[in-house]
Amino acid sequence: MLFENFDFNLLDNPDFKEDSVREVLILPILHELGYNHNSIVRSKTLEHPFVKIGSKKRNIHLVPDYLFKVGESYAWVLDAKAPNESIHDSDHIEQVYSYAIHPEVRTKFFALCNGKEFILFRDDEKKPLLFFPIRDIEHHWQQLESLLSPSAFQTGKQYTYTDPKSFHKQTESNKNFNYLEKPFLEEINVKKRAAKRHFGVHGYFTRQAWNVVQEYIRHFSQRDDVVLDPFGGSGVTAIEALMIGRKAIHIDINPMSVFMVEALIAPVKISDLKLAFEKIKAEYEKSDIENFKNWDTKKQKEQLKKHSYPTGFALPKGSDVKVIEDLFSDEQKAKLAFVKHLIKKLKIKIFKNHCFWLSLV
Repeated sequence: MLFENFDFNLLDNPDFKEDSVREVLILPILHELGYNHNSIVRSKTLEHPFVKIGSKKRNIHLVPDYLFKVGESYAWVLDAKAPNESIHDSDHIEQVYSYAIHPEVRTKFFALCNGKEFILFRDDEKKPLLFFPIRDIEHHWQQLESLLSPSAFQTGKQYTYTDPKSFHKQTESNKNFNYLEKPFLEEINVKKRAAKRHFGVHGYFTRQAWNVVQEYIRHFSQRDDVVLDPFGGSGVTAIEALMIGRKAIHIDINPMSVFMVEALIAPVKISDLKLAFEKIKAEYEKSDIENFKNWDTKKQKEQLKKHSYPTGFALPKGSDVKVIEDLFSDEQKAKLAFVKHLIKKLKIKIFKNHCFWLSLV
């Protein structure tokens, strides 16, 4: 196993930059694939074949991080990124694509790696050939080797395209996994999540640290296992299980908990959701609701009666308040009730749920 002893938490350290990704993570992968210093061409300077700048038409230089030679030809190209850079960013993909199609290179395969993830493309396909988290590389090694090892370019290939959103479905379970003999983990430092899918999305009580939950799920289960949380609460267990390729069952006596998790995990087309949200936002901004706290008491009471909001839902014992409406001030209730009124105009239920949560972020 390539990175069995590597602490992937180091990738969140700002000092772990692109050069560390190259030496600590990418280089061992390349050596394991069968490449050596004779077949790896680093930072070769290429002149842009079409674009020049300035009145004197100065050349623009392209510098791919890695070119890989098989025989006298380049087989594929790889660009390294820092862990805080997304390899799904269209600018990064276009950049490495420009290296692949350069007249001096002319290879069909181009890849990106930021230490956290690896993605491989073929120049005539929009979807990735292969995508996986580096920490799960052993589950994808056979396919990676069949596509990118030097011998693969000499014997031909069979191509299987992998959707990044469903990559975990491509893997096989580890038959030697022993659930009863897995050791307890050492203390795990709590981390904040840059992409807020728990904290910052809602104020539901009993929230757990996402990275601690994820590490325990990863350690004590394997891909495609079913993870059950019978007291699901804020849904951290179910959501983190899904994010790392497990199936999840979320159970909670509180309907708010179930609604919340359904809204967070339901598939949705982002472009359509954005249009729906912008429509609601425009209608909200045209209204006078933002002046609520400046209205007199009578007008405030009229507004609170005008649009309905949840009332009387008892919260679990130990909560800060007894019923759900006590979680909000009159101003918050008026504004959220109005937002709910706008959302109810939508015809598609899934958009209603997502727009509701977007209104709270």
